[in-house]
Amino acid sequence: MAVIGASSNPEKSGHVLLKSIIVNRYKGQIYPINPNADEILGYKAYKNILDVPGTIDLVFFLLPGQYIEDMIEHCKQKGVKAAVIVAAGFAEVGEEGAQAETKLRKLIKDSGIRCIGPNTIGFINMQASLVASFVLFTNWQDGPIALAAQSGIFGGAVADQLMARTVQRLGICKSVAFGNKIDLDETDFLEYTWKDPATQVIALHLEGLSRLRSFLSLANRVKREKPIIVLKPGRTDLGARASASHTGSLAVDDELLGHAFRQYGLVRADDLEEFLEYMKAFSYQPLPQGNRVGIVTFSGANGVMASDELRLHGFELADFSDTTWQRIKKFLPTWQPATHPLDLWAALGAGNRLVHEEGILSVLDDENTDAVLVILLALSNADFDGIREIYQAARQQHPEKPLFTVMLGGKVKDKWLSEIEGLRMPVFETTRMAIKSLQAMHWYARIRDRMQPDPRLPEAESP
Repeated sequence: MAVIGASSNPEKSGHVLLKSIIVNRYKGQIYPINPNADEILGYKAYKNILDVPGTIDLVFFLLPGQYIEDMIEHCKQKGVKAAVIVAAGFAEVGEEGAQAETKLRKLIKDSGIRCIGPNTIGFINMQASLVASFVLFTNWQDGPIALAAQSGIFGGAVADQLMARTVQRLGICKSVAFGNKIDLDETDFLEYTWKDPATQVIALHLEGLSRLRSFLSLANRVKREKPIIVLKPGRTDLGARASASHTGSLAVDDELLGHAFRQYGLVRADDLEEFLEYMKAFSYQPLPQGNRVGIVTFSGANGVMASDELRLHGFELADFSDTTWQRIKKFLPTWQPATHPLDLWAALGAGNRLVHEEGILSVLDDENTDAVLVILLALSNADFDGIREIYQAARQQHPEKPLFTVMLGGKVKDKWLSEIEGLRMPVFETTRMAIKSLQAMHWYARIRDRMQPDPRLPEAESP
């Protein structure tokens, strides 16, 4: 691959993108292109891609837009197959930029080169050990999620935040910022990740849809095998105008689009928090097979709130079996009635580990539960050694049931989170977010096999 606009200046995007490729140990040939440098980051630099002795498959272009026409011609001569145009200043900046983008679109189409961008930060493919972004990542976490964003800085900043986590980390095997989508778009990404064995969950941030009919028709098939989570802002007239000025996207009737997403099985997140928590829930846990939820809580107040949330989101409290009640009553105080939600704070006198372990596992073992919500108070007087072993046993004994946790506390919470890291156990800040995430999974589990007729829509950015 060649990086046109590679730079020795650490503050330049052309330096950061090249460094990102190198430090993440991409194993292919790398050619920095800069007419004023002999060497950049230890690699021989060339004045022009035509001077490169080897074959070039992929080009990253970071120079201003006025150089693109010559670049495309040189790429054609060199036999380049694909290009990532990082440069901005096209449809997102107004009429003049839109005209330049129209010209660029024709040049790319005539060249036969497949293209991401313009106005992008790059892409990541962990199966090729390729981390090519002008947001520098040195600790990218591989995993089952394929993440695409129309906005490059959105994708870069969100990914940077995710990769900075030390707990509740999300693994991402593919990531791309579409930018202005003069060629490759969300439909291409959806098809690619559908066929990609490393991808189990597909997450899309979209400000516009280039080929709505094709996208929905494809999603109808993809969702039978892999969940598709979508964050689509621009719900209001203000948001739509902001999106147009940001990425050049045309406005879409949000109400019609929301109906279309539901009909064709896409899981829509209302905001960034939901988007990230849905990604965690779907990538960490199995789908629930029903709507019966068992609640194990060490906070009566949060048990009440969780009960409200369950009912509001279409769930039922599980009807525990006699066997489960017999196990639970062994460590409940004699004065405490056995009720559901199962409030165990007063039972801690029987031993912190015993009550946590038996409380969680007994409800998870119950044949009448389809999912379990645990609300933990991570406080010093509830602390114990062995929380990892409890969650490990839960996953091993019941890999078919989702187990969600809400954890409240300070230092003990940090300790417990660290101890269960790597077990793929999702922990949430609130019962509302835990149950909304579970609801999204339950809805998807029920509709994933419902095939719909192809949409009767124009192939444009407006339904």
